[in-house]
Amino acid sequence: MTTPGPTIIRECSACGKHISQHTIGSGNTFGARFWTDGKRNASMLPDQLRLVKCPHCNTLVWIDEQKQIGEIDTWGARTGDADKFPEARSALPPEFQDYISFLGAGLSDKEKEHYVRLRVWWEGNDVRRESGQSTPLDSFEVQNLRAFVTLLDEAEDNDRLMKAEALRELGKFAEAEHLLATEFEDELLEAVSIIRDLNQKRMSAVTEMKFE
Repeated sequence: MTTPGPTIIRECSACGKHISQHTIGSGNTFGARFWTDGKRNASMLPDQLRLVKCPHCNTLVWIDEQKQIGEIDTWGARTGDADKFPEARSALPPEFQDYISFLGAGLSDKEKEHYVRLRVWWEGNDVRRESGQSTPLDSFEVQNLRAFVTLLDEAEDNDRLMKAEALRELGKFAEAEHLLATEFEDELLEAVSIIRDLNQKRMSAVTEMKFE
């Protein structure tokens, strides 16, 4: 079960109106689904987005960079604290086109670019996850993945595995195999085995990983 944390009230830097940032006190991955592109679907541990859409002006903002003007504890609705910010509305998740437009404006921060390009990858694959169909990557997805792999550090096991998966989905099976044949930390070996098997079968679609 998920336990909510405090709700942080922030001021949108674009329009000055109040955004509610809901946090998690605790959660778990029981019943979660894991995918080869690194995405996790866990109802008891929902994703905490860093880049969100302002519910008032629809501007994309980095939520933790917005000015904090208040905080409502977990039981705020019962104590009346929630009434202090009557115009506050929950942050919205960006859509696929929002991420594309955001990238188009340019990002000088490589860490933020990594975050956005990963989200583009996941958002594009969500259509395949939901439909169960292995449709080819479109031209923008290909362009995004090619840029994404340049941001990954092969010296880091997680990055190396993610790069191998990106190369597999791009159909670059030999390059992916070169990375998958290297040594990985024990906790990643099952994922490596699943992705390597798909790669050797020259299967490029994102796939759910079922661990033993």
